[in-house]
Amino acid sequence: MGINDNGFIRGLVGPLVNRKVGNKNLLQSRPYRVKQTEDTKRAGKDFGNVSRAGALIRMCLSLIHQELHDGQMGNRLNRQLYRALKTNLDRPKGLRTLNTCALDRLVNFQFNENCHMHDYLFIDPVVSVNENNELNISFPEFESSSALVVHKKCNAIVFKFHAFAFDFEMSDFIEIKDTEWEYDIIHKEHTIPAKSLTIECADYAGKSIVVGFTILYLYKDSRRSTVLNEIDCNPASILAAFQA
Repeated sequence: MGINDNGFIRGLVGPLVNRKVGNKNLLQSRPYRVKQTEDTKRAGKDFGNVSRAGALIRMCLSLIHQELHDGQMGNRLNRQLYRALKTNLDRPKGLRTLNTCALDRLVNFQFNENCHMHDYLFIDPVVSVNENNELNISFPEFESSSALVVHKKCNAIVFKFHAFAFDFEMSDFIEIKDTEWEYDIIHKEHTIPAKSLTIECADYAGKSIVVGFTILYLYKDSRRSTVLNEIDCNPASILAAFQA
C-alpha cells in the first residue's frame, strides 16, 4: 500500500516500491525472494562445512602464516578445501565431510600466493607416512647459497613446522607438534646438513592431519634475534595433509 505524504508517495504500489530521498520520489522494482532448490540448499551446507574448516586451519596455523598472507588467502583456501571435499564420493552433496576426503589436495597450498615456497627454497623435503602413521619429513644436505633465497639482512634461518589433528565435523582440533630447526648462514657458502623429523600420529587415528611449513628469516646480533619476515617475504605453505 502506498501513502501520499505531502505529494510524495511512500510504500509499495503493485510491483514498485516508492521512497522519498531528499526532495525526490524514487521508484524501485519490488524485491522478491529467490526460492532455493534442494540442490542449492545441499550445496550451501557443503560450502558451510568448507568455510568452518578453512577458518579452523587458518587459526591453528597462524604461527606459520603470521598474518602475512595475501588478501584472498581465505577464499583460496576454501576453494582448495572444496576441491578436496568433492572427493568424498560415498556421501551425497550436503552430507559430504572433509574427515573422509582426499585431504592431500591441500598439499602445497601457499598462504601468500605472492611468496611461493618454490621461489625461496629450491630443494624439496621428502614427506612420507608409514604403516604406523608416523609422518617423516627429510631434508637432504644442501648449500644455502644455491638452494635458498633469503632476506638481504638475514644471517640465520629457521625451518618451522606446526602439525595439528582436526575433526572437521566437530570443528575440533589438537596440536600435535610445533618444532623448528635453526641454522646460521653468516657465511654464504654454509652447508646445511641433512635433517629428518618424525611426527607421531598413531594416537590420532580417524583424524585429519595438516602440517604447516614456513621459513623464518632472522637477523641475530649479540643481544637478540629479529624476525625479518614481512608481507612480501613470507613463504608459508601446507607441507602435508592426510587422514590418519
